[in-house]
Amino acid sequence: MKLPESLTSSHSGQLESDKDALNEAERDGMSRPKVIKTIDKILDEFLAEQRTLLARSTLSKYETVIHLYKSYMESYWPGHEHGEYDKITDAGGTYCGTFGAGDIREGFGEFLDYFLPRKVIGAGGATKAAGTVIKKLNKWLVEKAYCQPDEVVSDSLKEIGCDLGPSQDLFDRLSEWVLENEPSEYGEMARGHFIVSKVEPGQIWLEPILSAKGTLGPSPVSKAISKSCKVGWDLGGAVAKTAKGWRLVEVWNVSP
Repeated sequence: MKLPESLTSSHSGQLESDKDALNEAERDGMSRPKVIKTIDKILDEFLAEQRTLLARSTLSKYETVIHLYKSYMESYWPGHEHGEYDKITDAGGTYCGTFGAGDIREGFGEFLDYFLPRKVIGAGGATKAAGTVIKKLNKWLVEKAYCQPDEVVSDSLKEIGCDLGPSQDLFDRLSEWVLENEPSEYGEMARGHFIVSKVEPGQIWLEPILSAKGTLGPSPVSKAISKSCKVGWDLGGAVAKTAKGWRLVEVWNVSP
């Protein structure tokens, strides 16, 4: 699920200043436009305030999520073209050290919906907390007048956040179930990403995203797993054909 374009709306004074700086930089042939306050500084300010409010264990998750979000922005440059990336990085600049409030929410949707569940390994607790952290950041940005309030943005983040934690819980359950129930013999195998197309008690059906194989299933799972699984979720892994039908044999990630 992608967040709407309104996600990138920001405080008008800050955004207009950033745009003016960018236009001036382009006219002057500069590689790095100046902004009033960079994403790096804004996120540092956010974390500094959280350190006065949160318990150490909770704060650690906030710090991890913000670190991952910055890593995402530096890797994907949301809202900007390769030409800008080349100009700025060739001059020694970074995304978070160059752009400001007008871009800080540009990647919220892809970060939560794609980057975390598919690209990040071994950050289970932080991944489950990411929806809460990003919602808190969005609220804080509005309170500090860095961004304008937007109900569509808030509702979209709420929807993503509601599914992110449960999808990671499902990933944990599926991983354990696959290890405990791997078939001893199987033949044909399909690997990749699948959409959960149907769910019934104790079984799920999977539809390959990049294959014309058609729906594979039913694949047996525990009733607790099927109860937690939602039609439309993306499951990365492998299914294999056995004498009793299709079985999940690998699970890499689950995303809403």
